[in-house]
Amino acid sequence: MRRSLLLLPVLLSLAGCAYSVQGEPVAAPLPPLPIATPRKTAGVDPCTLVTEKDLKPLGTLKFQPVPRAELANSCLYALNEGPYVLVAVPYRSFDESKKSQTAGREVDTAKHATWLSCTRPAVDKDMVCTATIAVTRDESLMVAIGMAGGSAESKVTSALEPIRQEALKRMPPA
Repeated sequence: MRRSLLLLPVLLSLAGCAYSVQGEPVAAPLPPLPIATPRKTAGVDPCTLVTEKDLKPLGTLKFQPVPRAELANSCLYALNEGPYVLVAVPYRSFDESKKSQTAGREVDTAKHATWLSCTRPAVDKDMVCTATIAVTRDESLMVAIGMAGGSAESKVTSALEPIRQEALKRMPPA
Protein backbone atom coordinates (compact mmCIF):
# COMPACT_ATOMS: atom_id res chain seq x y z
CA MET A 1 0.00 0.00 0.00
CA ARG A 2 2.77 2.38 0.95
CA ARG A 3 4.57 1.56 -2.27
CA SER A 4 1.51 2.39 -4.39
CA LEU A 5 1.10 5.73 -2.59
CA LEU A 6 4.69 6.62 -3.51
CA LEU A 7 4.08 5.69 -7.15
CA LEU A 8 0.88 7.74 -7.38
CA PRO A 9 2.59 11.22 -7.62
CA VAL A 10 5.04 9.85 -10.21
CA LEU A 11 2.24 8.42 -12.33
CA LEU A 12 0.21 11.63 -12.09
CA SER A 13 3.16 13.78 -13.21
CA LEU A 14 3.85 11.47 -16.16
CA ALA A 15 0.20 11.53 -17.16
CA GLY A 16 0.35 15.32 -17.31
CA CYS A 17 3.26 15.14 -19.77
CA ALA A 18 1.27 12.99 -22.14
CA TYR A 19 -1.50 15.56 -22.61
CA SER A 20 -1.29 17.78 -25.72
CA VAL A 21 -3.37 20.73 -26.89
CA GLN A 22 -4.84 20.40 -30.35
CA GLY A 23 -4.61 23.21 -32.94
CA GLU A 24 -2.32 26.18 -33.55
CA PRO A 25 -1.71 28.96 -31.05
CA VAL A 26 -3.69 32.10 -31.77
CA ALA A 27 -2.08 35.52 -31.39
CA ALA A 28 -3.81 38.02 -29.16
CA PRO A 29 -5.59 40.73 -31.14
CA LEU A 30 -3.72 44.00 -31.55
CA PRO A 31 -4.96 46.86 -29.39
CA PRO A 32 -7.05 49.41 -31.28
CA LEU A 33 -5.26 52.40 -32.78
CA PRO A 34 -6.76 55.85 -32.47
CA ILE A 35 -7.90 56.63 -36.03
CA ALA A 36 -10.58 59.34 -36.05
CA THR A 37 -11.42 58.94 -39.74
CA PRO A 38 -10.01 55.99 -41.68
CA ARG A 39 -8.57 57.20 -44.99
CA LYS A 40 -8.37 55.73 -48.47
CA THR A 41 -4.79 55.25 -49.70
CA ALA A 42 -5.33 53.58 -53.08
CA GLY A 43 -4.83 56.01 -55.93
CA VAL A 44 -3.84 58.94 -53.69
CA ASP A 45 -1.14 61.09 -55.31
CA PRO A 46 1.34 62.09 -52.57
CA CYS A 47 2.31 65.15 -54.64
CA THR A 48 -1.16 66.62 -54.00
CA LEU A 49 -1.13 66.36 -50.21
CA VAL A 50 1.11 69.36 -49.49
CA THR A 51 0.78 72.80 -51.10
CA GLU A 52 3.06 75.80 -51.53
CA LYS A 53 0.93 77.56 -48.94
CA ASP A 54 1.68 74.79 -46.41
CA LEU A 55 5.39 75.20 -47.07
CA LYS A 56 5.48 79.01 -47.06
CA PRO A 57 6.68 79.28 -43.41
CA LEU A 58 9.73 77.22 -44.46
CA GLY A 59 10.46 78.86 -47.81
CA THR A 60 9.68 78.65 -51.52
CA LEU A 61 9.70 75.64 -53.81
CA LYS A 62 12.95 75.06 -55.66
CA PHE A 63 11.07 73.01 -58.30
CA GLN A 64 7.70 71.34 -58.66
CA PRO A 65 7.19 68.35 -56.34
CA VAL A 66 8.50 65.14 -57.88
CA PRO A 67 7.94 61.44 -57.18
CA ARG A 68 10.99 59.66 -55.71
CA ALA A 69 12.08 56.31 -57.13
CA GLU A 70 13.85 55.34 -53.87
CA LEU A 71 10.56 55.15 -51.97
CA ALA A 72 7.39 53.90 -53.63
CA ASN A 73 4.40 56.26 -53.68
CA SER A 74 6.42 59.23 -52.46
CA CYS A 75 6.91 62.84 -53.43
CA LEU A 76 9.74 65.27 -52.61
CA TYR A 77 9.24 68.98 -52.02
CA ALA A 78 12.62 70.77 -52.08
CA LEU A 79 12.82 74.39 -50.93
CA ASN A 80 15.23 77.14 -52.00
CA GLU A 81 16.01 77.88 -48.36
CA GLY A 82 17.30 74.34 -47.69
CA PRO A 83 14.51 72.38 -45.97
CA TYR A 84 12.81 69.54 -47.77
CA VAL A 85 9.60 67.58 -47.19
CA LEU A 86 8.93 64.00 -48.25
CA VAL A 87 5.41 62.52 -48.34
CA ALA A 88 4.56 58.85 -48.95
CA VAL A 89 1.18 57.13 -49.11
CA PRO A 90 0.41 54.30 -48.66
CA TYR A 91 3.30 53.70 -46.28
CA ARG A 92 4.05 50.90 -43.84
CA SER A 93 1.89 50.42 -40.77
CA PHE A 94 2.15 52.46 -37.60
CA ASP A 95 3.28 49.31 -35.74
CA GLU A 96 6.10 48.64 -38.24
CA SER A 97 7.39 52.19 -37.82
CA LYS A 98 7.20 51.85 -34.05
CA LYS A 99 9.26 48.64 -34.19
CA SER A 100 11.91 50.00 -36.56
CA GLN A 101 12.21 53.53 -35.12
CA THR A 102 12.76 52.63 -31.49
CA ALA A 103 13.89 56.12 -30.48
CA GLY A 104 10.56 57.61 -31.59
CA ARG A 105 7.46 58.42 -29.58
CA GLU A 106 3.71 58.35 -30.02
CA VAL A 107 1.98 61.67 -30.67
CA ASP A 108 -1.40 62.70 -32.06
CA THR A 109 -2.30 64.14 -35.47
CA ALA A 110 -5.98 65.15 -35.62
CA LYS A 111 -6.96 62.18 -33.42
CA HIS A 112 -4.86 59.72 -35.47
CA ALA A 113 -2.08 57.69 -33.83
CA THR A 114 1.25 59.04 -35.08
CA TRP A 115 4.76 57.70 -34.58
CA LEU A 116 7.24 60.59 -34.53
CA SER A 117 10.93 59.85 -34.93
CA CYS A 118 13.80 62.32 -35.32
CA THR A 119 17.39 61.52 -36.21
CA ARG A 120 20.59 63.28 -37.16
CA PRO A 121 22.73 60.72 -39.03
CA ALA A 122 26.01 62.50 -38.19
CA VAL A 123 27.33 65.77 -36.79
CA ASP A 124 26.62 68.67 -39.15
CA LYS A 125 24.05 66.62 -41.06
CA ASP A 126 20.38 67.46 -41.48
CA MET A 127 17.94 66.83 -38.65
CA VAL A 128 15.22 64.60 -40.14
CA CYS A 129 11.87 64.03 -38.43
CA THR A 130 9.41 61.46 -39.72
CA ALA A 131 5.73 61.24 -38.80
CA THR A 132 3.99 57.93 -39.58
CA ILE A 133 0.26 58.72 -39.30
CA ALA A 134 -2.08 55.72 -39.02
CA VAL A 135 -4.89 55.98 -41.59
CA THR A 136 -5.91 52.29 -41.32
CA ARG A 137 -4.65 49.45 -39.12
CA ASP A 138 -2.18 48.36 -41.85
CA GLU A 139 -1.33 51.55 -43.73
CA SER A 140 -0.19 55.05 -42.94
CA LEU A 141 0.66 58.43 -44.35
CA MET A 142 4.33 59.34 -43.89
CA VAL A 143 5.38 62.98 -43.78
CA ALA A 144 9.05 63.77 -43.18
CA ILE A 145 11.00 66.99 -43.01
CA GLY A 146 14.73 67.59 -43.15
CA MET A 147 16.42 70.81 -42.05
CA ALA A 148 20.03 71.97 -42.03
CA GLY A 149 22.55 70.59 -39.55
CA GLY A 150 22.18 73.22 -36.86
CA SER A 151 18.42 72.81 -36.54
CA ALA A 152 17.18 71.60 -33.17
CA GLU A 153 14.74 68.71 -32.99
CA SER A 154 12.11 70.97 -31.43
CA LYS A 155 12.31 73.38 -34.37
CA VAL A 156 11.97 70.58 -36.91
CA THR A 157 9.03 68.91 -35.14
CA SER A 158 7.29 72.30 -34.83
CA ALA A 159 7.72 72.86 -38.57
CA LEU A 160 6.43 69.35 -39.33
CA GLU A 161 3.25 69.57 -37.23
CA PRO A 162 1.09 71.83 -39.46
CA ILE A 163 2.32 70.12 -42.64
CA ARG A 164 1.35 66.65 -41.41
CA GLN A 165 -2.06 67.92 -40.30
CA GLU A 166 -2.79 69.50 -43.69
CA ALA A 167 -1.59 66.43 -45.59
CA LEU A 168 -3.89 64.19 -43.52
CA LYS A 169 -6.88 66.53 -44.12
CA ARG A 170 -6.39 66.20 -47.89
CA MET A 171 -6.63 62.40 -47.87
CA PRO A 172 -10.09 61.11 -48.84
CA PRO A 173 -12.11 59.26 -46.18
CA ALA A 174 -12.36 55.50 -46.66
